[in-house]
Formats: sequence, C-alpha cells, structure tokens
Amino acid sequence: MTARTDDEGVVLINVLVVLAIAGGLMLLLISTQEAALDRVTRARDASIVEQIALGAEATVVDALRRDLDEAPDSDHLNEPWAKSVIQSEVILPTGKFSVTVTDVQSKFDINQLAGITAASQDFMQRLLTALDKDPQIASQIAQILAVTGPLDDPGDLEAFGISPEALAALAPYITALPVAGTINLNSVDPFLLGLMLKNRSLAAQLVRLRDSRGALTLDDLNDVGALRPQNSGFTSNVYHVDILAQAGVAQVRIQTLLIRRNTLGVKAVEIRQRRLVFKTPEPASE
Repeated sequence: MTARTDDEGVVLINVLVVLAIAGGLMLLLISTQEAALDRVTRARDASIVEQIALGAEATVVDALRRDLDEAPDSDHLNEPWAKSVIQSEVILPTGKFSVTVTDVQSKFDINQLAGITAASQDFMQRLLTALDKDPQIASQIAQILAVTGPLDDPGDLEAFGISPEALAALAPYITALPVAGTINLNSVDPFLLGLMLKNRSLAAQLVRLRDSRGALTLDDLNDVGALRPQNSGFTSNVYHVDILAQAGVAQVRIQTLLIRRNTLGVKAVEIRQRRLVFKTPEPASE
C-alpha cells in the first residue's frame, strides 16, 4: 500500500473546503429563494384580503344608498338591505370572513349638550343618576362642549377632567355623532328606552313588540299608550361597519364610519372614517 503524500493531503483539504463553500452557497440560494417566495405569498394574500374587505365595504355603501329609495321612513337591522350585507363570521376554504353593521344612532349623542338645552341636560342628568353617577357631570360636559365644540369620541372627555369611571359607565349609552341625529327607537337599548319614556313597563312592552316584529312604528307607541319621546325617531343615517377578511397567511380588519345624506334631493353615502389593520405572520428568517 502506497503512503499518502503531504501534497495529496493538502489537495483533499482543498476539495473539502470547496465542497463546503459550494454547499453553503447552495443553502444560501435556497434560503433566499424561499424568503423571496414567502414575501411574494404574503404580499399576494394581503392584496387579496384588502380587495375582499373593500368590496364588502362597497356592498354595504350600496345597500344603504338603495335603502334611501326603498324604505326611507324606517331603519333597522331586520331590513332586507341589512340582511343582505351582515355576515356572521364564516370559515371558508381560503380563510374567514365577516361583516358587522352597527347603528350609531342607538345611543344618546353627547354633542347635543353643546347646545345646553333643558331637554338634553335633563336627560343626561337622569341617565347619570340611573347609573349612580353625579348628575352634575352633565353640566361639566356641557361646559366642555361649549368650548371645544362637537367631539369625535366621548372618550375624549377624559382629557378635560371627566373621570374614567363615569365614562366607562356611560359608554354603553352615549355616542358622539358627526352629524345631527335622533335616537333610533328601532335600535335603542331597553335601559335607555325606559329612561326616555320615564316608564320601564312601557319600554318593556315596546321592546317585546320590536323583538317580535323586527321594528317599531308610531302606531305601536300609540297602541301601548306611549308618547314619542323627545329626541327620538325611527331612522338612522350613521353606521359603523366592521369587516374581517382572511385569506392564506394575511388578515385585514377594516372599520368604517358611514354617513347617509338626503339633502335637497341629493342622496349619498359618505365614508367619513376608514381604518385598515393588516395582520400577517412574521417573514421567515433569511
């Protein structure tokens, strides 16, 4: 057997080094390709879910606009327009999808306190009293709004000294409308309706009627002996839409504030606010 020379040992080491470098380059190439494909996949899925969400938003806008022609005198979420667009979360082969529509005029608009009218002040004081909160907070809010003007969010009142505890108690029953509007009796909370009527028994009767028929009319109020409360109506023009879409590795939630207008014969639905939140997994390590 012939002994291996030192030169042969050096050649072998060089070959192993070359193979190691080549293997490393191949792994790097594969890794880079996988990372690039991962980026392409995430970008593709993000584009798909964005188009799904915006398409669903456009469908809601169209349905609300059409409702101004078909049923302008009453608004509730049992109408055909609402049933055609509201979608509970459903699992699809490609992901999941849901559409939620909320009637913003189901609550008391605190921006009405900017006018410091006796009726709005009285109602706010009664609401605070019913929630075991100081009724003088109504005057404080009115004074704040007299200076700041209308707010976009009741939570903004905390910056002006209204306690978080009071705002948390009020949150289920107050809103800040971007346009003037009354409380919709077809969507108002039973507790709030009882305060509006100053009669819980009548409120309970009307809620039962509403649950059984899907909506209330002025005749329903007359039938139970209830007068239509101040600052109330049967229509709404401000809606919050929450859409969730997921496809592949991407997910988007789009939250939109819609305002309907029917002024001087011009009917339109305006997108006042829109917020998109994308969620995708972290890209693979390169």
